[in-house]
Amino acid sequence: MAKQNVSISGSGKIGGGDYGNVRISGAGRVDGDLTAEEIRISGSGRVMGTVRAREITVSGSGRFTSDVETESFQGSGACAVEGNLKAGEFRCSGSQRIAGGLTSHYVRCSGTLAVGRNVESDVFTSSGKFNIEGLLSADRVEVRLVGESRVDEIGGEKIEIRGDTGFNVQISLTRGFRMGFGGGSLRARSIEGDEVYLESTRAEVVRGATVRIGPGCRIGRVEYSDSLEVHEDAEVKERVKS
Repeated sequence: MAKQNVSISGSGKIGGGDYGNVRISGAGRVDGDLTAEEIRISGSGRVMGTVRAREITVSGSGRFTSDVETESFQGSGACAVEGNLKAGEFRCSGSQRIAGGLTSHYVRCSGTLAVGRNVESDVFTSSGKFNIEGLLSADRVEVRLVGESRVDEIGGEKIEIRGDTGFNVQISLTRGFRMGFGGGSLRARSIEGDEVYLESTRAEVVRGATVRIGPGCRIGRVEYSDSLEVHEDAEVKERVKS
């Protein structure tokens, strides 16, 4: 038996349940737990319960008051998840806030991402801005810094943090035009991986086998087992070979 499709294009609400496609292009609310093949929110949508769906797309304003589980999550608008989010693939090009933790095989962030707990992923890539209050754990971490990002800890096999090298022109009332490069930065308590390359990063401790500290870094302590390279425009207070 085919599942019922639901569309809210004005202002309305539906009860929770098991649906086919759920589309909200107006101001819509779902009262209760929701299971669906596909959820699309291009207006203002709120789900008052847990969510399980094959695919979720938010290009408007979305709010989920509990845990969310999906194969694919894409957010290009403003979205908040007040529980945990588990996704096979997670893409964020808008503003995404997750009160709990984020678990996904692949995370791609080009917008703003805020996570209240841990992030677990096979691959984490970012060219946006993120604030992760717990541990970022991934086999591969690739970050292009834009603005100021924060994370408590990073753990992985290969970690690569690069500063924003985008060319920009700024206008100053006192100095006129000023040309230069962007200034992204990362703050972390600890970073640990097999291969670590950092730029524009402030961290208390960095641990790894092969560690390269690039320009703009201010590191308290580096512990390495194989090799360590420190750029002339970087500061490392303590170096320990283990």
